[in-house]
Amino acid sequence: MEPDYANTSPASRGATSLQVAQEDRRDLFIKEASCHATMVCAGWSDSSSGPLIPYIQVCLSRSCVEGSAGLNSEPLIVRSSAVPRHRSWHVRPTLASATPLIGQMVGFLTAGFSNSYWTEKYGLGKVIAVGSIIQLFGFIFLIPAFAFPVMPVCYILLGFGMALQDAQANTYIATLPNVEFKMGLLHASYGFGALICPLAATAFASSGIRFSYFYSVSIGVASLNAAILLYAFKFSYRIPKVLPAPMTTPPNEREAENGAIELESISRNGPPAADRNDLTDSKERGEDGMRTPSSTNGQQSFQYPPGPSLEGGVLPPGKDKGILRQTLENRTVWICCLFILVYVGAEVSMGGWIVTFLIDNRNGGPSAGYVATGFWGGLTLGRAVTSPFNIWFGEKRVIWLYLFIATGLEFAIWFSRDFIGNAVTVALVGFLLGPIYPITMSICTKVLPRSLHASGIGFIAAAGQAGSAIFPFLTGALAQKFSPSVLQPVLIILFVVQAVIWVFCPSPDRKKE
Repeated sequence: MEPDYANTSPASRGATSLQVAQEDRRDLFIKEASCHATMVCAGWSDSSSGPLIPYIQVCLSRSCVEGSAGLNSEPLIVRSSAVPRHRSWHVRPTLASATPLIGQMVGFLTAGFSNSYWTEKYGLGKVIAVGSIIQLFGFIFLIPAFAFPVMPVCYILLGFGMALQDAQANTYIATLPNVEFKMGLLHASYGFGALICPLAATAFASSGIRFSYFYSVSIGVASLNAAILLYAFKFSYRIPKVLPAPMTTPPNEREAENGAIELESISRNGPPAADRNDLTDSKERGEDGMRTPSSTNGQQSFQYPPGPSLEGGVLPPGKDKGILRQTLENRTVWICCLFILVYVGAEVSMGGWIVTFLIDNRNGGPSAGYVATGFWGGLTLGRAVTSPFNIWFGEKRVIWLYLFIATGLEFAIWFSRDFIGNAVTVALVGFLLGPIYPITMSICTKVLPRSLHASGIGFIAAAGQAGSAIFPFLTGALAQKFSPSVLQPVLIILFVVQAVIWVFCPSPDRKKE
């Protein structure tokens, strides 16, 4: 309820406004924290399948006791209660190993095409909560370890639910101040989830307990995530059509009157002049192109045409096409989709195949498994601490810098035979690759119109999930045909391709609504 300035004293208004401001800050903190919880759960979900793939291969192959484990034809004998017995299905081992990635890719792509509709119709609060519940049911259906084709459907549910949450979390963080820093922290939360889950999954699967029971732990994580989202967004939150302005004095009130302040929305003062020129013609604005006076209760006030909506609503002239069509016709969306497709493909290929490379080509032994943990740890740290440098250096330029250094380090891994040196270099590559994803999302939220944030981010995230399925699969096929040493030239090529694609990405200062 809007305060009655005529019947309250400045001091009372100041006290009320201060209380409202404190409640708003607490509400913002809870919503922001819930987005971080979502990304931790997403990282947990994405990385949980890696240590379990040998058992998943067995369950999807001809026999649940004996089957192939990897890209070669040698059998993997699993004589443990960790593998349940189900009906046999003739599934090739290469397809079995890619089932989690392909299933999640299908879910992400489905969400990418439908996300704009759900967000426009139901709002951010409902969509992000429903996404968490869908993800929860995906974990529940994985516990019985159903054979093909039920298991791939479960991963489709996981991908669909994660994609809905991913798009909404990024969209919400994009509305906050200091978006560059907060976007980095958001995706550092993803890296944290991806870092801790493989440790737990490996210990669980190697303990002799049926591997699918690990998903009961994932159910606990997903349930906590869903509860936090329901509490934070109340299953009803929509991004406001106008964003709140900083605290200012009430209209026609001097600051000297006890320093009373209150929160006012942009709708009180109107959008910036440039936006008004885009939204109204000169007749509606008056001869001077400014606001039009009107009279209410004998007092003169000013009215403005409605601003562009963030979730449907009123759009600028010429923007009355559907949100999905606008997204598909947006050049920036496609450039970022292609860039993230290659980036995530390189990232997951590095994290997934570096252990095999070190064991086969550097005589790493069992300790090589910890190198992957170092890679994800470096990625998480890079996303958390590099934001000030990224802003100072320039968000677009700094990606070229990171890719250039990472390419040089890949040459060092390729030609150096020292295991310890390779392990340290892998962690450094993770540190350099980490900031690239949140920087890309930050630039997208600045370049894309707000009405396309949820849909555009959904498509970009779907492209990333597609890359995480396609490129590791191709890298594994090359490793089978030649040797795991192909990983380094493949990564170098992918880094160079990213640098070329990034040339066509617009700078943040070229935003066009």
